[in-house]
Amino acid sequence: MPHEMTVDGGHGADPGPAPRVTTATPWFVPPLQLLPLAARRCLVRNPLNGAAMELSSGEYAFLSACEGCLSLAGHEARAARQLSAPPEHRQAVRELLERCARQGLLMPLPDLVARFGPAQPVAPLPQPDIVIRTADRPRLLHRLLQGAVTLQSRAGCAYRWHVIDDSRHEENRRANRSVIEHCAALGAVHHDLSLPASLEAELQHGLPQLGEEIRRLIAAPRGDELTYGRPINYLLLRFAGRRLLVLDDDVMIDPRRPALSRPGVEVSLAPEVAYWYESADAALSACPALELDPLAEHARWLGLPLAQAWTQAEREPGGLRQVDVPPSCGASFAADARILFTRNQVLGDPGWAKFASALLVLAPETRRWLGANSHAARYPFESQIHWRGRVALRVAPHQTLSTTTLTGFDNSVLLPPTARSTRGEDVLLGAVARCVHPSGWQAELPFALPHLRDAPRDWLRPDGKLAFEPSLLLIRHAGALLPAIRADRAAARMRTLGAGLLDLATANDSKLRDMLEEQAIDYVAGIRFSIQEQLSDPSLPVAWQEIVQRWVDSPMFKLDRASLRASMPAPEAVRSEAQHYGRTLQAWPQLWDYCRERFA
Repeated sequence: MPHEMTVDGGHGADPGPAPRVTTATPWFVPPLQLLPLAARRCLVRNPLNGAAMELSSGEYAFLSACEGCLSLAGHEARAARQLSAPPEHRQAVRELLERCARQGLLMPLPDLVARFGPAQPVAPLPQPDIVIRTADRPRLLHRLLQGAVTLQSRAGCAYRWHVIDDSRHEENRRANRSVIEHCAALGAVHHDLSLPASLEAELQHGLPQLGEEIRRLIAAPRGDELTYGRPINYLLLRFAGRRLLVLDDDVMIDPRRPALSRPGVEVSLAPEVAYWYESADAALSACPALELDPLAEHARWLGLPLAQAWTQAEREPGGLRQVDVPPSCGASFAADARILFTRNQVLGDPGWAKFASALLVLAPETRRWLGANSHAARYPFESQIHWRGRVALRVAPHQTLSTTTLTGFDNSVLLPPTARSTRGEDVLLGAVARCVHPSGWQAELPFALPHLRDAPRDWLRPDGKLAFEPSLLLIRHAGALLPAIRADRAAARMRTLGAGLLDLATANDSKLRDMLEEQAIDYVAGIRFSIQEQLSDPSLPVAWQEIVQRWVDSPMFKLDRASLRASMPAPEAVRSEAQHYGRTLQAWPQLWDYCRERFA
């Protein structure tokens, strides 16, 4: 009986003085714990403060329909809408929420923020090292370093620059050295990963018992192997214990603001916004240049304890304008919470190699923009020039990590490695970091850096073949393991996750196929659902609906078993990836500690 409202006084643990119930205060819904007591009675507990109340099944139904951080009136309206409550029940819902607020089941935002601890004065953090990843693209490296010289001259600030060179061809390594010499004002250090006297050789000598794991992380590529993650693993070890800002070589240091922007700081998990343009020139015209130092903007947030970051957010122009996070983020409000990653937005190539669901799953803001700009419907696939990211400064529990343009890593604490040769190496690193540091946060800065390629990518078309990377199942499995990891220290959490992936590697083919099929169903069904929503949205232009109709009709997004299994990697590929990555996670804390002492 979901609408039965039995109103009683409730009882349970006293969390302390009852909070003052006001109409304007935002109230957070924590991840409530439920203990059945009788057929229609249950004990509900707030694990963040220990408060507990006995509720009827109808009362719990209304309480569980609340989500986010809203005023009590906002929660009342949401719960009534979710459960289609008749008007005569609204008063009972209001009284229930007020009672839950007084007893501590709901938390006022100030109490939630107080879990960060007091904002103590913080000594200035050391300047971060700036690290560029490059591989066989000396012309693009030259463009980036010229922009760095201009930035340092304009900002009057000298940074420590490093070039991590994973080039396969000697002529490109020579060209990279020449480019670095030409931009001598930077004093950039060239890290040639092909040299025999490498970090790998040093680690093999110092930690011979971890020889196989070291090879899997940073050894030279074998044949035509693509080693997307190798430079990341190298820089996390070489600069262990330090803050890092990491750029790809095809980025331009030319900060741009979005065509549509909002003042203030948001705390939310809202999806990224996308705007599309006919050409790079049109995008640069629509997104004006900003007079700011993007490196300094990242450094301002990277590594801050959340108590300081929250105070800093409140002082930003426009203030802290929105806080809306789901119950699962309650654990992120903790005394050890800190900004682990920073990232800005991308203007130009969004960074996808073949296909990304974000091409077809549109954020509400993108839908509104597209409805007002129907001429842009053909741009995302034809020109591949996007603004993608945030239109306001956002601070949130870290989600998907992206290294497409400029990314900050707080490597002063133990961050995980990534797989050396899989696509989506940054996404995997971010997902594992969430398991290792469940109270880690990310600051997303509301400007973009241009990410411009010489030629468009060869993206999949509706008649193409969808192919999942083995690492996607590792990401999904890590998320499933997160609630069961009980250790407090990052190293112990990392080793526990590694053990969980090694267990995955022992699964038989039938079990792995079932897991891969479930993953494929979730992915394809999510895209089909989003497309069907768009097809029924009269505000979207007909031209766009015709495009997405071709995708939903394509063989790529069919839900029959044969089509799903055709997109799945072989079980042995997943098993191999899980085994190798699980072993490196278990070895990584010792490697990282060794490098932190060696390069301090």
